[in-house]
Amino acid sequence: MRLAHQGVAAMLLCAGLVRPAVARVDSSSSDAAATALFDEGRRLMAAHHYADACPKLAESQRLAPSGGTLINLADCYEHTGQTASAWVAWKDAAARANAAGKAQPEKAALDRAAALEPKLARLTIAVADGSDVSGLEIKRDGVSLGRAEYGLAIPVDPGTHAIEARAPKKKPWSVQVEVAAKQTDGRVTVALADDVVAEAQPRTDAPAGSSPAPPATNDSNPDHGDGSAQRIVAWIALGVGVAGVAVGTLEGLDAKSKNDQALQPANCRTSMYCTQNGLTLTSDAKSSATISTVAFFVGGAALASGAVLWLTAPSSGGVHVAPAVGSSYGGALVAGTF
Repeated sequence: MRLAHQGVAAMLLCAGLVRPAVARVDSSSSDAAATALFDEGRRLMAAHHYADACPKLAESQRLAPSGGTLINLADCYEHTGQTASAWVAWKDAAARANAAGKAQPEKAALDRAAALEPKLARLTIAVADGSDVSGLEIKRDGVSLGRAEYGLAIPVDPGTHAIEARAPKKKPWSVQVEVAAKQTDGRVTVALADDVVAEAQPRTDAPAGSSPAPPATNDSNPDHGDGSAQRIVAWIALGVGVAGVAVGTLEGLDAKSKNDQALQPANCRTSMYCTQNGLTLTSDAKSSATISTVAFFVGGAALASGAVLWLTAPSSGGVHVAPAVGSSYGGALVAGTF
């Protein structure tokens, strides 16, 4: 079987799908980098260093896609046991051969893909009742899944896969699952718990980005002293609230930055394969996002508490302070007569 595969690969290479040895006159710096990466990948494959060769070929394909690079990349993935990635690459190579009118190379690539199908590991990601809500987002190895993929056994490379999910008013959820080679019954069920803090937030009909109305106060309450101690506590709560909003904003920006890095091709080269660095960046982004969410909730609660304390404190003047939180700002409003 190995000799047959080698013969098919040789036939594909001889069919004219390899990367041209001479660069075009108008080739850019990315073409030059792609050619250098391709040559290095081929050298590493010849030395049987497939684990080092595959990333070189994958980056070459990203910079300057070609049928020849795909063929080498598919063969490299097979040697490293990345059966799903190899299967996808062979399918892509067949499509390129078809577009070029090369029937024999197309058939050879499809035969290689068909030979891999019985060896494919598959992972099903299902959604529990009550968790399939509006705004649900599920990611596998940092790549978002379409709703059509829910409950479907999708081919994946053997190894560890990170699954995470989030939805409005639900607690973030994540798990890592190990899928063995040729395992077809890998399964994960996403079950999101209600976020009690989010559910407790007051609902407002105010336009998006506007400040919530301060709680109503009862002016008929008897005066208990001058209220100075209560105002001090109110200022402390307002300060904690503003700090919480600031921390939430910074952590949210950090989470977005790490997630953007994780989605770079150098970290997640295909929709089904991420490097260890990609998985680490995804995990760090999730942690920062969680901290951001908690900080915003704590900051909002502190601002609301500070406003209530200030507004209900006995006052001898006409000055009132209330928190102001919008989509891009946070602070306090001071109003009154002077």
